[in-house]
Amino acid sequence: MEKIEQVPMKKILFPTDFSATAENAFLYALALSRATGAELTLVHVYELPELGRSLKTTTKEVYEMMEMESLDNFKAAVKKLHSVAESHGMGEIEFNQAMIEGEAVYKISRAAAEMQADMVVMGTKGATGLKEIFLGSITTGVIEECHVPVLSIPDGASYSDPIGKVAYLTNYKPEEVKAFESVCNFSGLFNANVVCVHFDISKEEDCGQEMEKWKSQIAGQQTDVEFLIEKGTNLEDALVQFKVNHHVDIIAVQPRKKNLFTRLFSKSVSKQIAHHIQVPLLTLPVE
Repeated sequence: MEKIEQVPMKKILFPTDFSATAENAFLYALALSRATGAELTLVHVYELPELGRSLKTTTKEVYEMMEMESLDNFKAAVKKLHSVAESHGMGEIEFNQAMIEGEAVYKISRAAAEMQADMVVMGTKGATGLKEIFLGSITTGVIEECHVPVLSIPDGASYSDPIGKVAYLTNYKPEEVKAFESVCNFSGLFNANVVCVHFDISKEEDCGQEMEKWKSQIAGQQTDVEFLIEKGTNLEDALVQFKVNHHVDIIAVQPRKKNLFTRLFSKSVSKQIAHHIQVPLLTLPVE
């Protein structure tokens, strides 16, 4: 079978609020830019508050003052990120920067479309549960609105250089093949291994035949791929144990209705599980 053709990554969009979480995600954006030679663009989206009617006569002046303050903070934050890059041995990587006023999800998604970004890299943070840790409200919106892969970095994820293993969560369905090829393309940038895993929790049917049929439908790949079916009684516990046993650096999934992703992230889970599964999530768009 023919090898999967390596698709070049040309542009990466990095949305940031300049928080510690975003700073951590910045390291992943830099690493991707260095590995691919892709142009990296930093974008900071901010919103100006609604002013009451009593301030009608001074609205313009107030907005101008707030814009200037935002710009000053933006310049200082960008300068700090240059220092962060240098301290991690990636100071040679150049990046563009832009400051945009408006609603975050809409502006980020629009920026990704206008610049024809190949990937969005952003940090996430949340108070409780695996869904919130992985997918803050803004990140969730961007994943739903963007038509490109989104690499979301949770608070507790530690930058791994090099990225050695990417786990692709799958139901071994034909419609998941294209997303699998995207995962192989991404992993190939780092010469990382790929492990395709289906979590058989219901145990209502033998998934082995589906896995073998799925494998026969895919093209050859440049990366090393392992195909697994994991048994268990609890999906979250099984995922946590799998991540630990296989030393996974990134989890990849294609969000769709009524699939593994929905089952995994629609329910609340314990803080202990959320703590142990602090790993970046690569979401692939549905074609």
